[in-house]
Amino acid sequence: MDMISNIGTDTNRYLKVRMDMTIRQEKEFLKRIKAAQLLNIFVQDEITLNSHIRGVYGFFAKKDDEEIPFYVGKSNNIFNRMFTGHIYHYLRGVRNTDVQKRIEDFLKKGYVIEVRILKKVRYKGDSFIQDANRLALAELKEIVKQQNKGFCITEDQISEAVKQKTEKKEWNDKFTK
Repeated sequence: MDMISNIGTDTNRYLKVRMDMTIRQEKEFLKRIKAAQLLNIFVQDEITLNSHIRGVYGFFAKKDDEEIPFYVGKSNNIFNRMFTGHIYHYLRGVRNTDVQKRIEDFLKKGYVIEVRILKKVRYKGDSFIQDANRLALAELKEIVKQQNKGFCITEDQISEAVKQKTEKKEWNDKFTK
């Protein structure tokens, strides 16, 4: 079911400075934000339409005093990653990824979903490779931090640096025989 049609656009905190987008595009993003809120999916106040925050983000399921981190990711623009990616696809009924399936499971159990900035990672501009690796390293550090607490131990939370095909075989040979 498509949850983003016919939703009002009264979410003004997401508008700060107009960027290079049309009024129609802006209204579409605001519809997506409102649709997410109606489902109890919220993003940190700092993550706005024009925030352009590069860094590491986390998805958290909250209910009463319980908080469960269930996904860590990285992006050059966290707002866009949420509202053209993870949250937008969820609103459209897509349930292909572990994060989309976990959002659905937690919502069905009465949790509220929150997306937060875990670490901002600014460009230094020295080289693409170094800037990209700094962002990837920041993400990996956050994943390991959550995994050390017993969270985010799922197939979609493995580092992009892992050569899964060969490294998993070697690990299985070492520990599962």
